[in-house]
Amino acid sequence: MSDAFVAVAACDTIPEGKFIKVRVAGRDVILAHVDGRYHAVEDNCSHEDYPLSFGCLDGNRIKCSLHGSRFSLETGEPLDEPADCPIRVFPVKVMDGRVWIDPTA
Repeated sequence: MSDAFVAVAACDTIPEGKFIKVRVAGRDVILAHVDGRYHAVEDNCSHEDYPLSFGCLDGNRIKCSLHGSRFSLETGEPLDEPADCPIRVFPVKVMDGRVWIDPTA
């Protein structure tokens, strides 16, 4: 495992279909558990500089509660207008019952 990975949560603290907000290396990150996989994306809508953690999951997408844009948890790509720029996605690993994120990638 790269030295850049940081343990951010125990796996059992994030129920399937839910997310939590964590702070890693000075930035807010959403850590989501969907279909048995964990995803980490920046907690900021690229359209309006608004926290995505105020929104909700829609399958493997996160929806911004301000204007309704949804973003892929896998690629960060916007799937709906008005957002047209992707959000940052962070590599995730699971080891020893914990979720690890590489905030430098």
